[in-house]
Amino acid sequence: MKVLQIAILFLFISLSTNAQEDVPGSKDFDLLERMPNYSISKYVEEEFGSLKLYFNSKTTIKEGRKTEIDYRHNDYKDKNVQKPSRLQLIRNYSQAIEKAGGTVLFERKVNWEKAYYTYKRANGQVVWVMIKTNTVGGGYSLEIIEEELMRQDVHVNEELIKNSIDISGKIAIYGIFFDVGKSIIKPESKPSLEQIAAYLKNNPSVNCWVVGHTDSDGSFELNSKLSLERARAIKVDLEQNYSVPTGRLYAEGVGPLAPLASNSTEEGKKQNRRVELVKK
Repeated sequence: MKVLQIAILFLFISLSTNAQEDVPGSKDFDLLERMPNYSISKYVEEEFGSLKLYFNSKTTIKEGRKTEIDYRHNDYKDKNVQKPSRLQLIRNYSQAIEKAGGTVLFERKVNWEKAYYTYKRANGQVVWVMIKTNTVGGGYSLEIIEEELMRQDVHVNEELIKNSIDISGKIAIYGIFFDVGKSIIKPESKPSLEQIAAYLKNNPSVNCWVVGHTDSDGSFELNSKLSLERARAIKVDLEQNYSVPTGRLYAEGVGPLAPLASNSTEEGKKQNRRVELVKK
């Protein structure tokens, strides 16, 4: 799907040149452009997160790769500069979503403070968007979920690990989670770590490399460092919290050097962000 072009229809256009810079490391979501004269004041990416949507008298929770972006008007402190209304912000995104073939799920008409949207990428991946506005157009935020297409990680178990290692000498494990750019293991990784520990306990003659892999986003140096730090974190966690004896696991990181799929698509990048257990 082409980048959505947000059609901006300002009643008043500020002539201020007091432009603000985006926070370091931030960017617009690849399918949604920002409103003019706004800068990114907060940016958070998570490899796996959730978004709670309430409409039609029920709550729906969507899970997948999550992006949060806060936009602030460049002249938000200047009361003499006219800013777009909250309705204007909501309607610009609503019209753009509909024009691109997406669906407006909900618009809250009390103060026009939020709306929900959904659309589908060309590869079939479903994207969910929530926009929230604050007073007098001084800022707004987007929360976006790129729904997971395939969750192999929830199926990993001791038997699968054994079969894969017996046949090919390794297994890719997708059920160990980290925040973007970090090496602290998230609590939802516990089921996969338990299965790795069970496999090692029941196969005492097997020692393994824990190998970290990344996609190609970012520099090679940072990806190599991050992949090694994540592999070491898993090794230490298994030894300290799952009773795996020291000396049975060895940590290594190869960054983006051994992709399973093309890094030109989000689905390919998802497959490449993984940990492999490799028989030594």
